[in-house]
Amino acid sequence: MQLKSIFALIFCISLALSCKKKVTETDNLFKFKDYISYTTSGRVSTGSSIQISLTKEVEEWEVGKEVDGSILSISPNVSGNLKVVNKHALSFTPNEPLKADTEYSVTVKLNKAYKDMPSGFSEYTFQFKTITPSFNIVTNDLQSYSKEWQYLLGAVKSADNITIDQAKQLVEASQDGKKLNIEWNEDRVPSRGFEFKIDSISRKIEDSDILVKWNGKAIDADNSGENTVAIPGKNNFTITKIDVVQNPEQYLLINFSDPIKKQQNFDGLVTIQNIKNPKYIVDGNVLKAYPDSKITGNVQVDVFQGIMNTEGYKLKKPFSETISFQEVKPEVRLVNSGVILPNSQELKFNFEAVNLKKVDLKVIKIFEDNVLQFLQDNELQGGNSNSIKQVGRRIAKQTITLVNDDVENTGKWKTYSADLSKIFKADPGALYRIELSFKKDYSFYDCSVNQNITNSEDNDDYYEDEYYDDDYYNYEESSTEDEDELEEEYWDNLTYRYRSRSYNWRERDNPCHDAYYNEDREVSQNLLASNLGVIVKKGANNNYYFAVTNILNTDVEAAAKVTLYNYQQQEISSTTTDSQGLAKIETNSHASFVIVSKGNNKTYIKLRDGRALSLSKFDVSGNHLQRGLKGYIYGERGVWRPGDSLHLTFILDDNGNKLPKGHPVKMEVTDPNGKLAYKKITSESVNDFYTFTVPTSTDNKTGNWNAKVSVGGATFYKGLKVETVKPNRLKIKVDFKDEILSGSEALNGTLNVNWLHGAPAKNVKTEIKAKFSNAYSPFKNYKEYVFRDP
Repeated sequence: MQLKSIFALIFCISLALSCKKKVTETDNLFKFKDYISYTTSGRVSTGSSIQISLTKEVEEWEVGKEVDGSILSISPNVSGNLKVVNKHALSFTPNEPLKADTEYSVTVKLNKAYKDMPSGFSEYTFQFKTITPSFNIVTNDLQSYSKEWQYLLGAVKSADNITIDQAKQLVEASQDGKKLNIEWNEDRVPSRGFEFKIDSISRKIEDSDILVKWNGKAIDADNSGENTVAIPGKNNFTITKIDVVQNPEQYLLINFSDPIKKQQNFDGLVTIQNIKNPKYIVDGNVLKAYPDSKITGNVQVDVFQGIMNTEGYKLKKPFSETISFQEVKPEVRLVNSGVILPNSQELKFNFEAVNLKKVDLKVIKIFEDNVLQFLQDNELQGGNSNSIKQVGRRIAKQTITLVNDDVENTGKWKTYSADLSKIFKADPGALYRIELSFKKDYSFYDCSVNQNITNSEDNDDYYEDEYYDDDYYNYEESSTEDEDELEEEYWDNLTYRYRSRSYNWRERDNPCHDAYYNEDREVSQNLLASNLGVIVKKGANNNYYFAVTNILNTDVEAAAKVTLYNYQQQEISSTTTDSQGLAKIETNSHASFVIVSKGNNKTYIKLRDGRALSLSKFDVSGNHLQRGLKGYIYGERGVWRPGDSLHLTFILDDNGNKLPKGHPVKMEVTDPNGKLAYKKITSESVNDFYTFTVPTSTDNKTGNWNAKVSVGGATFYKGLKVETVKPNRLKIKVDFKDEILSGSEALNGTLNVNWLHGAPAKNVKTEIKAKFSNAYSPFKNYKEYVFRDP
């Protein structure tokens, strides 16, 4: 009894000491709140950069420039480049990936950024830890090339980003001791998932197996093992696998050993308990059965012998088994990705949710004066919210009830709408970030029914038995009041984080585990209450063109103010739109942001090349100015024949660089062999239109000729086609039926005329002259007959 008491006392003392240590570390964070705004923390990818955001700006820093690396000290040692993100933020990019499952300690020497630092504030140290390597192998459909050869689809899922070369080293497959070829989707970008195909699987007469092995040595993971996949024999038409797929629609996936015959009635051949009229889709070896209503729990599935493969053979043995239909996991998603929400009187925010009773909605206001600072590190369309604490604050929080207690949960995706105007009042010019999240308590998911169910949605076929746990970033459960208090401290910059989350990669997709309800389940969207729609086009020499319209009624917006800003949020130039809602700003400076305003409406645009609309399907390259000159060559038609005269005209625009009066213009034309066929120098023009007549002869070569105009040190070119395509021709059919040609009697016939491309030749004057001699003299008494267009 005394031993137990002593043990308990030692345990309590140890716990107290550890708690005291944690409090001391937390106090250190509070101590530097006036200098440090944000640092990399928690579990991060080995490919991540180290981010440091300071509270105060450093005037000496230039955006995009490297700074002296001695301002940072990293343990274990890491080499890399330290660059300025903005006046108050640094980013350290390692030359090589960080070590996995390693805790790094970073010291920021603040006395090298700020002058006259108080005693005890010269250095700030923070820690983070990289993700522990782990992965699992997935096998999906078994498909057939032919009766003799098959292939198996699969994928590798990793806890952290890996390269395609690393993924190839994780898995191998063999058949009868012979290594099988594995084809990969050759994505060169590091990813957490890669798909593969085990190819050239030989189908034997009798049933056989292939051996799939995996080993994580290439990524320093402890995972290793092997599994066999059954390959049915040639004469064994059977079912190899049955799975339940939940998203985007629920269906039963039945994988056969042979391709299924499409033209057959599956009614009665496949039965699903309590489902009357399922719909069927055949995809090679796979039959997909879509139920007419939602299925949950254990259901009896029967597949009878009447089903045939493409060769007409029927299933050898009937299949009967109880299949577990797992519920759709609780989730929330956005309906659209738009930013501008017109008509601020009715701010409707739409989203979809499934298997959730409630969701938590938070509204973070990015203040009008801080929007451009927010856009320096973030996108208007949403996504990450870097340094949001510096520019915004949570102004509203509300728990929205989606399904009342007296309403039965359908277990299907359903669309909901939240009226934001009842939650907060939108200020003109401010940007609002809407975040949706949910807790385990809000879930309809029945863990007692689904805890042992595995299906295609998880695809974790090869799952390690050992329990993988990591409590490096776990927090104890806290009450709602405590969370609200912590969050207020967060926005007041008194603490660095307030969210509680549990990291466990193995349980990340398990709705019955706390690790499922992490920040990855949250969705967010930035909204701007404005009626102004803006199109921006950037031309040469940093010229910007604007078109402003009213989103509600599509009318143009005249007298709207358009202002350009550089990356440092300094105004470059401004103008107002004309009566057509158009505006143009000519500037030699590069603009990063645009603010368009009229009345109480404001619209922001981040001018970044990566956000521009794709024009890859259109020829919009145009021509750059040459020495301030523009020119264009054109002809009177697009195709000429040898012997024709080419009437070419050159237009000169020298507004950007005036040429002297009478300045010569030289025209040179070369044939397809590059031989000079024409040359002329002239200074005569009519309103800067210069004409040239290029003669050709009937024996000239056909093909692509080229015209070149030289003027003022600039050159302009145009391709000329000389009979490179056939001209339009007529196809004429004359039919005399059974008429006998006679020199004394009129003939009756029909004339059918079409263009060679098939269209009827309407309104074309057509005459066919034919001469026939009489039967007695082939050289005398000719008769001429004329057939006209009917």
